Amino acid sequence: MPSIKTAPKWVYLVFLIGIGTITVRALLDSRFGNSALLYIATPFAISFLIFQFSDRPKITSPLIGFLSHLRDATIIMLGSSAFLFEGFICVLFFMPIYYLFITLGYLVSLMFRKADKAKGEGRMRGSVLSLIILVAALEGTAPSTSFERQNSVTRTAIFEADIATLQANLARPVELPSQRQWFLSIFPLPVESQTGSLEPGDIHTLHFIYKRWFFTNVKEGDFRLRIDSVSDEEVRTSVIGNSSYLATYLDLQGTHITFDALPDGRTEVSLTITYQRLLDPAWYFGPLQRHAIEQSADYFFASVFSRGIPYE
Repeated sequence: MPSIKTAPKWVYLVFLIGIGTITVRALLDSRFGNSALLYIATPFAISFLIFQFSDRPKITSPLIGFLSHLRDATIIMLGSSAFLFEGFICVLFFMPIYYLFITLGYLVSLMFRKADKAKGEGRMRGSVLSLIILVAALEGTAPSTSFERQNSVTRTAIFEADIATLQANLARPVELPSQRQWFLSIFPLPVESQTGSLEPGDIHTLHFIYKRWFFTNVKEGDFRLRIDSVSDEEVRTSVIGNSSYLATYLDLQGTHITFDALPDGRTEVSLTITYQRLLDPAWYFGPLQRHAIEQSADYFFASVFSRGIPYE
């Protein structure tokens, strides 16, 4: 019986897709599902296994060898995500960090292989790099290995309208234009909204339908926002329920909107959104999610506050 190294390439790819699927499923079903074990250790280990199980003819160009390695890693990632029923948003988020640690795994494997042939220092360097990566992969596995998760974003704009007009706009039915900043356009818009008056206790609901595979594998859910308090100076809200696809990535908690009437009749509005980061590592998902929230606040100004009112 041929070994996996001498078997056709599709055999070891299927074998590694199986390993990747089982590993990711086990992590997702455990308390480590949002930790760096999934986003750092898994791609690094997959890269190392690709290098060990593949036995290609000698490649003269290091670049061609590396691109071939990335191709196989991409096949494994897409194959595993299909078996796990993950959607395109998850894949897009995962790809940059996946390729980063696939690359590091390839470099470590190359150091080990060259060290075995030349008896040089490559093995020591590869071991140190591996240790650093494994330590980084522990982020989020325990409170002592986690960074601050609580976050808030504040955006400010000056509108050519008084406070009463802007608050009236808040109470109107939500009509979200499809034209958005490129990063926000990745995320599906709500297909239905239920908004009442701008009164304390009022609940605004957005219904989302997320087709994970563009046309099928549908995830439905609601985002429910309660109006906590309303005055001429501020509006406070709390998220009281979120079963939409957004809940997979971050925990949106609420908003605080302040209104400052200016002497010239205009109004300065500040919107603060509070949320909790759910995914690790912080150095990757922290800036990514902050950018998404900042763009969402700007989109909210343009589509809900403005309603054709000029602002800056």
